[in-house]
Amino acid sequence: MISGRQALAQIEQAIEKARQQEAQCELAYTRATEEVGRLRIQRTEAFRELARLKLDAITQNKVVGELDAAERQALNVLASRQEALRQLTERRRQAEERVRQAEGQRQAAVDALEQALAGVEALRRDVEARVSADPEWVAARARVAEITGQAQQAEKKAVQAEADRDEKRRPYEADPLFMYLWKRKFGTAAYRAGPFARSMDRLVARVVGYDKARANYALLNEIPERLREHARRIIDDLKDVRSRLTAFERKALVDAGISALEEEAARSREAVEEADRRLAEARSALADLDRTHDASVLEGDAPHREAVALLAAADEREDLHRLYQEALRTPAPQDEELVRRIQATDAMIDRALRQAVDAHRQLKDIAQRRALIEQEWEELRSQGYDTPYGTFGNEAALSNVLGGILTGAIGGAILGQVLRGGFHHGPSPWDSGFGGGIPFPQPGGFGTGGSFGGGGGFRTGGSF
Repeated sequence: MISGRQALAQIEQAIEKARQQEAQCELAYTRATEEVGRLRIQRTEAFRELARLKLDAITQNKVVGELDAAERQALNVLASRQEALRQLTERRRQAEERVRQAEGQRQAAVDALEQALAGVEALRRDVEARVSADPEWVAARARVAEITGQAQQAEKKAVQAEADRDEKRRPYEADPLFMYLWKRKFGTAAYRAGPFARSMDRLVARVVGYDKARANYALLNEIPERLREHARRIIDDLKDVRSRLTAFERKALVDAGISALEEEAARSREAVEEADRRLAEARSALADLDRTHDASVLEGDAPHREAVALLAAADEREDLHRLYQEALRTPAPQDEELVRRIQATDAMIDRALRQAVDAHRQLKDIAQRRALIEQEWEELRSQGYDTPYGTFGNEAALSNVLGGILTGAIGGAILGQVLRGGFHHGPSPWDSGFGGGIPFPQPGGFGTGGSFGGGGGFRTGGSF
């Protein structure tokens, strides 16, 4: 069994491994693409030498000049691309380091908060143990329990009466003559009508037996209201006795010196929130660079394609093709050497291209897996799974899933299922209602419940 923080730390380690794998694949891809460019230039140089041997001076100058121009342009493009990628990679590396530092700072802040809360909780337990022997506290707690039972019974009776009312008043409300008289408030001091209308209403009342029905219908509506009002009065009494018990407990805590400990915990909580803010900013900056990297490397790498296209267009022109075929038909010793160099270079270009394609595919796959893990990490952390008061009982499955995701054997969605299936919220200092509980809300990631008094509705359970 491991804590929630340990589980999310394992996920962070998996993300770091994925980024390391990305860096290795990116290096392999960069080297392979640079090798393609170098080999293309080498191939162009062989054609340049072949042109000098086989073509007359005028044609040679034209062909060689065009090859040189294409080579210079391609080299400039490649150099620009390499420098841009180097700068992007360095900025990304720095952003990753800032995230690691921010994570370390947040971890230190959380550790300090846990330590401060441990001091608060230790004192609270000590005071609670002493106060629980005080006759005044025992009597107040017994009174709370007594009124809690009364409130529960009153609530139950009010709910039952409301259900009975809804059922029993249907026949009355289904009678249009009765409801006509009821809405006109016939038989009450609020009834208003002229002589003729009064005479007609009396006839209708005798027909439907209105006097008896009105009394029954009024009582049917009145009983639930009385019971509901009685329940509200008991709940108000309960709030009052609970408030007095909490005040009694709070005074004991303050007398024992808990205020200074709570102030320290509050400062630690603020430090955690500030560390959360800095970590969020660092992760956002890294995410922006990740998107720039993906657009540059994973979604096309346009500058490299442009450079290779320039070289390919230069050494695949028709006049060079004819030159190559001529050298094959009428070989001389120097021709044969240049042709063999071109053929060998073509084979090496094919290998380098296959390596580049394979590295690019691996890089894209790893980047997608890393993004899935990061998304799951962020969602789980926002839901409070990094609380030190929670545990995971399936750490072996978690380790296996993370390893499977990194190798591509398991989909990223499985991670969330494993984490949610193995998580268990444990007790935390915020769970105690003694003295009103901890007097400030949980920081992000510590959502494990709270004490009586928060929110708006009536609750008859709680720490009492």
